[in-house]
Amino acid sequence: MINDLIPIFAIGYFFLFLRSNHANNILTGLIFISYFVFATNYTNYGLDFDIFRYLHRGIGVLVAIALVVYIYRGRVNIFKEQTVIILALFLLTLLLSFIGNDIYMAYYIHYIRNFIFIALIVTYLYFILDTDEKLQELFQLVIAITVLLSLFVVVEVLQIGWGRAWLFYSNPNYLGYALLPGLVLAIFSKQKYKQLIVPLIIFSIFATGSRAAELSAVFIVLLFVFFNIKQLNKAYLAVSLLIVISTSILFFDKIVTNQDFNGTRGVLAKISLNVFNERPINGMGYGQFRKSFGRYIDEDIRKIGNIEIEKALAENAEKMTHNDFLTIVAELGLIGLVFVIFLFYKLYGELNKLLLHSRNNYFLSIGLIGGSLIFSLFHNNLTSFVFWFILFAPFIMNRNYEKTS
Repeated sequence: MINDLIPIFAIGYFFLFLRSNHANNILTGLIFISYFVFATNYTNYGLDFDIFRYLHRGIGVLVAIALVVYIYRGRVNIFKEQTVIILALFLLTLLLSFIGNDIYMAYYIHYIRNFIFIALIVTYLYFILDTDEKLQELFQLVIAITVLLSLFVVVEVLQIGWGRAWLFYSNPNYLGYALLPGLVLAIFSKQKYKQLIVPLIIFSIFATGSRAAELSAVFIVLLFVFFNIKQLNKAYLAVSLLIVISTSILFFDKIVTNQDFNGTRGVLAKISLNVFNERPINGMGYGQFRKSFGRYIDEDIRKIGNIEIEKALAENAEKMTHNDFLTIVAELGLIGLVFVIFLFYKLYGELNKLLLHSRNNYFLSIGLIGGSLIFSLFHNNLTSFVFWFILFAPFIMNRNYEKTS
């Protein structure tokens, strides 16, 4: 019942939002509504097809077409832009991973196609969000949808009790991740009801039971405290730190130690290193770990006797790295690592420039990027356009500041 109502409320709110916010065109907001509410939603209201999944794809296609039209009409040389060059270099890295590898083509083509799709969406957003007014309006929409999802998380907790809130997401971890950008934007905003919104979002993140999202949330709150340490009065600072410390201690076994941890992630890391040792230059091929990880299990790993890995081998099941860094190491090799170094070098430069323009946006960007990267150390998130949009947020902000200076 909850899942049936969320898309209706989200779409209804979006049209109300459009009535009083006119800086962006409808597609800019719609692609984010699609990410939050449609992308992983299999609600079909009794029909024979997944309405929202098809709707999500359709919106993505419209965004890609809109980008092509924008480039054609404006005669834009897209390769003058750093963000486009970065995306093109990563695509080249993915293509190079094909060379010399025994590739399972169905997965390779699927993931390559997915990245091209992501690159088109992110490029569209980079060009369209060409003023600070547009960017701030989009941020307000993200906060509002995050609050909406958080309210439904509260409803789910009240109905089924404290466990792991999922809503319609395929995995509670990804619900937790979806709530993180809204937390950052809300906590660094001047929202009238910020003191109510921020605790609500934090509660919802912890209700997902996602260790990665919880750790990211703690990082974001500590970053905010550091950002405001001179402005916060002593009582407010003491209460904030007490909440963070208490929450961290209360959930320490889930966030850090995880008493149910069975060593699977450690074994996956060892397998990834074995892949790197055998295929150091360009890895095993993009999208191949889940299908071919068993080829790189040696006797040392077998001796560990990890139940989950042994079961996957016996049933010929697939396993993900559950870590984007390990994905790059295993599937893209040294070429992938060189790209990562290049990306962070460019990102470091943009953040330094952003600090000269706005201290608030500098810390906001660190919150967005840091929270996302912490999550990526526990899960595979490269296939989300929001992941790339977050990385490029400082590039967009700096471009907009430079246009008005």
